[in-house]
Amino acid sequence: MPIIKDILLQFLFIIVPVLLFKSVWLDRSNLHKLDIKTSLVVLLSSVSVISCMSFPVQFGDDLQYDFRSIPIIITLLYAGYIPGILTIIVMIAFRLSLGGEGIVATIFSCIVYTSLTCLWVKRWYSYSFRKKMGVILLVGIVKQLSVMLGMLAVYLSNDLSTEEIYTHLRPIAEIGVLSLVVFGAITYLMEFIRESYIIRIQVERSEKLNLISELAASVAHEVRNPLTVVRGFVQLLGEETKPHKNEYIRLVLNELDRAEYIISDYLNLAKPQADSKSRLEITSVVGEVAALMASYAVMNGVEIVTNSREELFIYSNSAKVKQALMNLIKNGIEAMQQSGGVLFIKVERINEHIVIYIRDEGVGMSKEQIAQIGLPFYSTKEKGTGLGLMVSCRIIESMAGTVQIKSEQGKGTLVTIRLPAVP
Repeated sequence: MPIIKDILLQFLFIIVPVLLFKSVWLDRSNLHKLDIKTSLVVLLSSVSVISCMSFPVQFGDDLQYDFRSIPIIITLLYAGYIPGILTIIVMIAFRLSLGGEGIVATIFSCIVYTSLTCLWVKRWYSYSFRKKMGVILLVGIVKQLSVMLGMLAVYLSNDLSTEEIYTHLRPIAEIGVLSLVVFGAITYLMEFIRESYIIRIQVERSEKLNLISELAASVAHEVRNPLTVVRGFVQLLGEETKPHKNEYIRLVLNELDRAEYIISDYLNLAKPQADSKSRLEITSVVGEVAALMASYAVMNGVEIVTNSREELFIYSNSAKVKQALMNLIKNGIEAMQQSGGVLFIKVERINEHIVIYIRDEGVGMSKEQIAQIGLPFYSTKEKGTGLGLMVSCRIIESMAGTVQIKSEQGKGTLVTIRLPAVP
């Protein structure tokens, strides 16, 4: 019973920081440098490691075991290299302060299982749940073997007999199997937290999309018809109005055109996605869109540079693809209209996907702004509605594609579009 109590206590030391501050484990996009969030992750992991080492599982009078490796590996995989390495330093420093035998074995084991873990850090978030559990099982087994090899070396150096070594290593092996179960349970919990967060965000976005679609279906046509009538009569008035008032007529027509453009975006949201699809050569489509947007780019002092490979195919609707690309290219051009620059467009094939990169040298966006991208009525432009980018994202998602945006204020924005490739 004391052993079960110690094991449950170890599990508590690992799981409480995860549950109390679950938001810090959702992604590691901003953990590449030392800041408040990185410091919080290191603090939580260090407290978990130190607690596990301070209250280990006791076997008899002189044998003990703890689960310190679990928070270290979890931190490496979910938070990245910097928090993981700092947590390892804290663990080694605390182990040195405790003294006693087994310090070399601890460092040896740590080097083995952390080196193995680092092989999957960069690709961890791209793995499926099944693959993640497989990696966890492999790392856990290797960790346990390294611990037993280190302890074996210590026992051999103390000239223990074979029977004594077996007596010491057997309970460590048994508790090591149990640690694999705890390791798997913690990983399952982490994935459940992340999946719940992602589902919640997707549900919120879907609700907003449905709301906008219903609004568009009920209002857009009714608003569009009177706007057309108003525009026609304003044009007739322009023929009879005094020349010095023509500027007012021009402003009215411009605003009517802008209202027409917004209504068209609403209608694009409301239309059912039942467009005819065909096999498209995407590089030629990108070239056509770049040529169409060239004059608009020149007006804003922007140069469009394309770098595409031939014979790359997707299965989609040509008009929809052009619409999505035009919206994204237009956004990139408008981000540079103050100082000009170069808009780079590159198309390539990576494994089973066609990847389109659109990079500008504009004002860029903050992380908070990027998080709002694709939501209705959110735009970084003074007169923007956010519907253009929202429509583009929806078009790409309807093609089983993804849109990823990376940006830094003052350095520009990179939009990465991934679409399924067709042979």
